[in-house]
Amino acid sequence: MKATTTRRTPRDEHVLDHAQTAPLRLRNLFTLDDWNQYVREEVQRPDPATCSPAGFPITDNDAPLIYNSHLRLVVHPEFEQALLRASLTLGANEHRAQGLLDMVIDGPAGTGKSFLLRAIGRDYQARVQKQDMSRIPVVHITVPHDADGKINWIWEIACFLGLNPPPKDHQALLDLKRLPDLTHTVTHVLAHARTRLLLIDDLQRTTPDQLGPALHYFDYLRSRYGITAIFCGTGAANIVQAARTRIDNHNNAETNLHERVKQQRAKAGLPKPKPLTEPMEPHRSALPVTWLDPLRCDEGSQETWLRVVKGFEDNLCLHNLGEHALTQHAAYLHKRTGGYLKHLSHLICQAAVNAMREGNENITLGRLTTIRVGRNDDA
Repeated sequence: MKATTTRRTPRDEHVLDHAQTAPLRLRNLFTLDDWNQYVREEVQRPDPATCSPAGFPITDNDAPLIYNSHLRLVVHPEFEQALLRASLTLGANEHRAQGLLDMVIDGPAGTGKSFLLRAIGRDYQARVQKQDMSRIPVVHITVPHDADGKINWIWEIACFLGLNPPPKDHQALLDLKRLPDLTHTVTHVLAHARTRLLLIDDLQRTTPDQLGPALHYFDYLRSRYGITAIFCGTGAANIVQAARTRIDNHNNAETNLHERVKQQRAKAGLPKPKPLTEPMEPHRSALPVTWLDPLRCDEGSQETWLRVVKGFEDNLCLHNLGEHALTQHAAYLHKRTGGYLKHLSHLICQAAVNAMREGNENITLGRLTTIRVGRNDDA
């Protein structure tokens, strides 16, 4: 039986290509100006022919050194599918007046969830602003450090929009004992800027009880202004579902539904339905969940891991990089990192920077064994 391949549209290919040029280096993406710069910037691999020759003294501002410190994104099938599914959902939401779907991104730490969240927002904003640069289509926030109360969540949105000017002096900061309620101001700006996407990262830092009050405000934004929320974090699916169960009457409504159906069957003289052999488990999430897990390297999934390692290898900018420098050690790299992209990226990037500073500009197994990134450093 031949394996089937999914045909991609030119738009799908553009979405994936755009994601791979996204910056990976550190930047505060929770302000509007920095987020807009992130959306516009595209990281390209430097041309080694135009760089200093191997062995030439390296400075901290050397372009290849900076580039090798973060490289470009290397995507894999699960990431690609998740990005395209999100793009499809947002495209459907744009043409609906009601029934918009929020989304959840979940999985262990270090699997690329935050980058996927930002790639979704980056692609959506780039598409929108091709038609209208006056809009603020995307707002990107993190869970507030004090997640109790709706006001603190709205304060994060206000920070992104620049609606809360910094205190004039240190004393004014100390006097700010309670955050002002900027709900009406934030809502007004979001409405007039025609915001359509709210990215919420680090959901693992909150609890269902803390998220509950904010959910109703996000519901209001969705129902009134068509703003879709994407919740991202380890355990996000359970946190959102538990918060929704506590603040809404969904469980009561479903119980009443079963009782009404039971009464209607009795009135119609229909037999009682046969009991289930096993009790039905409650659904884990009422929202579509995208899962990002560590990549495997077993017999059935070696191709994906090799593709990722080859992607890192092709992205490196080193003068003397040996043939198959990384791919020949694919099994070792998986043993060291457990398939977690965060640790793989750090291992390769640190080895590349070390190779440049020492002057030989090559990555060997011996060099990889000297780098410490956590997880399986004793492998």
